[in-house]
Amino acid sequence: MDVFDKFFRKFSYKFDKGYPDLNNEQDILLLNELLNNLGVGLGETLIINESAEDIKLKLMDAGFDEDDIIIKNSKRIRLLTKGNERQATIDKLVDDLKYKYDPDFKGSSLGAIIADDGTAILVKPKERQGGSSAGLDNESAFVGGINQYTQEGPITVILKGKNKTLTYKDITGATEVGRDTTGGKKADARLMSGDTVVANISIKKGNASMWESADRRYKELMQKFSAKLLKDPYPNLGLRPTEKTDIYRLTNPATNQDYSGVIITDLPNSEEESIIFGTDDPKTVVVKKTFTKNDFKFSNNTLTIDSGYVMSELSDIEGTDYEPILIVRHDVTRTATNGLRPIVYNRDHAYKNGAITGNRIEISYDEAIK
Repeated sequence: MDVFDKFFRKFSYKFDKGYPDLNNEQDILLLNELLNNLGVGLGETLIINESAEDIKLKLMDAGFDEDDIIIKNSKRIRLLTKGNERQATIDKLVDDLKYKYDPDFKGSSLGAIIADDGTAILVKPKERQGGSSAGLDNESAFVGGINQYTQEGPITVILKGKNKTLTYKDITGATEVGRDTTGGKKADARLMSGDTVVANISIKKGNASMWESADRRYKELMQKFSAKLLKDPYPNLGLRPTEKTDIYRLTNPATNQDYSGVIITDLPNSEEESIIFGTDDPKTVVVKKTFTKNDFKFSNNTLTIDSGYVMSELSDIEGTDYEPILIVRHDVTRTATNGLRPIVYNRDHAYKNGAITGNRIEISYDEAIK
């Protein structure tokens, strides 16, 4: 019996198929963890061909905001964080994702994190990135695409989506809102008629999968949820302690296998309304589109904008891939909630063809708050 036979005979029960499926992200992560525990790095034994988008999703699952992850090309990613948190972020990537650290990598004073396939992740201070940080380029494209046609007077703006079309008259210009999220605001841009706000617009890139990082919104829920799992766990869902005091991992008590996350479905309509549309007045319209100059067509004083998918009511989202779901995952930095971090994603982040992706478990909102 060779070393591989011994390895898989010992650990086959940990994989759903009885062996690691190298097309399954969770199987790869589990295999990596097992090999690391044996002193062997997965990157030393075979090459994992991850796309930049795959790595971006891993960074999001590790707790980083989608808008702070900028893909520069197929082998380089820029991760934005506060300047005084750069080294801590690098340490977190090494600890959580088991990527390697190259302090001498050119392009950053702190070097770079190197993913298994060689992709470099450069941790940059977001304070120095200007308008390119946090996805503001897409908002600038939207606002600039409108303002190029308003110089000679008011125009009609049509947001033409795959699912619905909205029309706004007497528009004299558009303005960027930036990152003003006080009080639950969601708008990224405004359509103006003189000094009057005609429409608040939230702009999501076409490949965006996250609605919000929900630490503040769901802090109390996470505290109650963790207390319940510690005191009265489900047969297939509980918490296990880690080496850090009061920090726990989501686990299946029946199998002693950890989950990568818990999907909480069926959020109340009032919460979905707040998550998607916020508190802006007038009510925010969400546009899911990565804009280019070809999306703006001007004729007869009317600007028609190809706007991808347009959401102005809950009925536009319900039953679609964009419906918000709450995913609770492990994050060692979330000490106030025993290591649990809540993030609201699109439904398609966690489901494919109706089936749950990854090593996650699903419960309803009502179950979570019991």
